Amino acid sequence: MDILDKVIRAGQKAIEEFKKPDSHVKGDDFEYYVEDYMFFKDNYKLIHKTQDYTANKNRYIEESKEPDYKFKSIKTGKEFFVEAKYRSRFHDDTVNWCTFPQLKRYQEIDKNTPVYLALGIGGFANKPNSIFFIPLKDIKYTKLFRSFLKRYEVSVGSPISPSRLK
Repeated sequence: MDILDKVIRAGQKAIEEFKKPDSHVKGDDFEYYVEDYMFFKDNYKLIHKTQDYTANKNRYIEESKEPDYKFKSIKTGKEFFVEAKYRSRFHDDTVNWCTFPQLKRYQEIDKNTPVYLALGIGGFANKPNSIFFIPLKDIKYTKLFRSFLKRYEVSVGSPISPSRLK
């Protein structure tokens, strides 16, 4: 491949990124935050990561229906999924984090391998004001109240300890 082909491909990728819906950009930014700040590679092996908007745009990859990440704790050997969701703010003291079919799908996965929700709220997707880390087994609804979330709040910028994985 010559230099001109590489320049054309780079330009095409830049155009695809520019066309990406804002909600997907924020989602990607929060996913990177979760991976880089909550699950350090020194503590967790990355087993699986779902495809992004660009990969799924032309031909949807069925594996993308799984939660965003599958990690394995180096310390305990425990494998688990993490679904990363960012919301810019609460609406009437609640946040809608998924659809009902998604909740049911995650609950089915949780029967075999634990699923956790990493929820960022406020600030920016790559540096939220608040972060909540919730076992899916504790979630019954697609809409979560601020009062429910309080007990699952974790420090912004701090990694998740393997001891939090139940």
